[in-house]
Amino acid sequence: MKRFWLRLPDKNNSLEITSTNNKLSTFESSTEKVYTVDTGKYSLEKLRDNLVSKGLDARIGEIKYSKNSKFIVLFLNNSFTNVSGSFITFIGGIESIDTGDRLEGNIIHI
Repeated sequence: MKRFWLRLPDKNNSLEITSTNNKLSTFESSTEKVYTVDTGKYSLEKLRDNLVSKGLDARIGEIKYSKNSKFIVLFLNNSFTNVSGSFITFIGGIESIDTGDRLEGNIIHI
């Protein structure tokens, strides 16, 4: 399982998704799948729920050593190589990608 840690803007209590920042693509080998996040204002929990409703395994996580840094974490099969799109750019990009080697003791799943 690969985990894609997506940064969130500093002011992440409310995120506004518009038609200019709502595309998310996943890449598995040479296959791209595009997801469209519904437009609107979201709390982190509602945004996670929207991603889950699209078929993605999305969770909210926090890394202990990075105080007040919350992330949306996408859990994808190891065959996935990348995620991109206007949504990824809007929220701040990818912080890291791991295959579970980041010690669970350092991760808080919210």
